[in-house]
Amino acid sequence: MQTIKVNFGYFWPDFDPADNYFTRVLSKKYTVELSDDPDLYFFTHAYNGKRDYLHYKCHRVFLGWENARADWNCADYVLDSDFYSNNPRHKRWPIWAAWDTTKLIQPKNPEMFLQKKKFACMVVSNAKAKERIEFFHELSKYKQVDSGGRHLNNVGGPVDNKMEFIKDYKFVISFENSSHPGYTTEKLIEPMLVSSIPIYWGNTEVGKDFNSKSFIHVNEHGSYKEAIERIIELDRNEEKCLQMAAEPWFKNNRVPDLFTQESLEAFFDFVISDMKIKKPVSASFIKAKIHRIRLFKNRVQSVAYAKFGISRGFR
Repeated sequence: MQTIKVNFGYFWPDFDPADNYFTRVLSKKYTVELSDDPDLYFFTHAYNGKRDYLHYKCHRVFLGWENARADWNCADYVLDSDFYSNNPRHKRWPIWAAWDTTKLIQPKNPEMFLQKKKFACMVVSNAKAKERIEFFHELSKYKQVDSGGRHLNNVGGPVDNKMEFIKDYKFVISFENSSHPGYTTEKLIEPMLVSSIPIYWGNTEVGKDFNSKSFIHVNEHGSYKEAIERIIELDRNEEKCLQMAAEPWFKNNRVPDLFTQESLEAFFDFVISDMKIKKPVSASFIKAKIHRIRLFKNRVQSVAYAKFGISRGFR
């Protein structure tokens, strides 16, 4: 098998660069080696101004699993949630697509939903997601919403296992931290995996990927009040609730072709083939662009200081 040398930067704290989701996908067709002289360098938005990726004279793959846009001046290939048209070096691959989506197309048993005796819950730690916090308080005016995370906790402390906690509830508040077309995380599919109904807010285009009849899509309602009225209706009407619980998570109960493992493997086949003919983004080009941006900021700062006496110290 062909050998592919890889390296990774700016991933989460427990990320193992030698054994992870991407090395396992690549290992199906290639011999993968972790190297300081890689062919492919994977990096995320978390570099926060650091530019270690400039040290690698290779092709770079940007992974946009957070709500951050790709900078094509720094990346040769992109995996993220955004919608592009006719760009073969981009693949739409939200973080939920890396989960075992085959579990979401198993036959549903709506009767199991009747065994859920608790109303609604959420498990969050981010205290800055104002939409989610506001909705939690509004829905709590109808019935208590149990909060099992570190923020707004009302169940005696943070729960040890999120999935075990949410499985007993009919509804799970599944708001993203922020909204952008195409950006959906595991927050939507976690309640799906335990046969609870998500109360979702975030990706306004989520219906392109999932069957929006199977959950509460808050963005589709004119207000939180309308969305909560729908939740109350389902909570009080068992027949309507079971109808929603019976709906498949995906349209026609099929994972969209775009999000199959085979499609991801095909994308990497293209990347590895394309690398032979496409030169990687030049580090000197990136440095030159950074220099131009700094010059522009300095000019803006000079104008602001001359006109208003304002100096903020651009970095």
